[in-house]
Amino acid sequence: MAKTFYYDTIGLNDLSSGSIQAGTLSSTAFTESSGAITNEHYINDMSIAHAITAFHNEDAIRIDLGSAKAVTHILTHSNLTSNEDNDVYWYYNSADDDYGTQFGYNTSQPPGWDLVSAGSQSARYWYMRSEDGDYDGITEVIMGVPLAFENEPDTGIATQEIFGTNINKSYGGVEYANKKHEPQSTWTLNFSNISQTFRNNLASMEADVTDYKKFVYYDDSAYHYVRLDAPIKFTEVAYQRFSASLKLREQLS
Repeated sequence: MAKTFYYDTIGLNDLSSGSIQAGTLSSTAFTESSGAITNEHYINDMSIAHAITAFHNEDAIRIDLGSAKAVTHILTHSNLTSNEDNDVYWYYNSADDDYGTQFGYNTSQPPGWDLVSAGSQSARYWYMRSEDGDYDGITEVIMGVPLAFENEPDTGIATQEIFGTNINKSYGGVEYANKKHEPQSTWTLNFSNISQTFRNNLASMEADVTDYKKFVYYDDSAYHYVRLDAPIKFTEVAYQRFSASLKLREQLS
């Protein structure tokens, strides 16, 4: 599996709380019920600090995108420290009162990020269903079409830790520290020769996320919650061939 950026390509982070609706299911019918789930809006608040709760068997969250948007991958994040062994199913439909067609599901959500993928489906309404019990721990959802790297970055990806500590010195010369947060990792990825297509795809992603939206960097072994730490630098090195340099900063919540 190639290195990949998973980011919001459907405007999920831009939806108001009214577009994220809790409800219940009977057969395939969806009925709105604001009290069915607690804090369902946490799934698109760009934070993994807090989880939705009271997500009981046959409860569901309906996501209204406003118009049909294409989705191939759905990432969910759990703040649990052990597997959530109940099932969560994803569906899509053009109707707002029926969950429609199954997109995919997970039978065991591990701590951290978990991926559900399928062929590209385009729909206005997406439904997240707790299928066989209380489903706990979900803090964030990222949906859309990810950007897979067309080739590996140059050898020597630079990594660095940013310490979350302020060091001060007293009048007597004694240093004391105030720890604001845990260290944050950064990654610098350099590409010396990429195609016009990949350059355009990176530029499109940059326009979507800027330094505002958080997204996930999959490094071929683990998922990292990040932001762009600086604008992407592109240089044309030959006809329709480019170099690119990206810097990512880890997000702690």
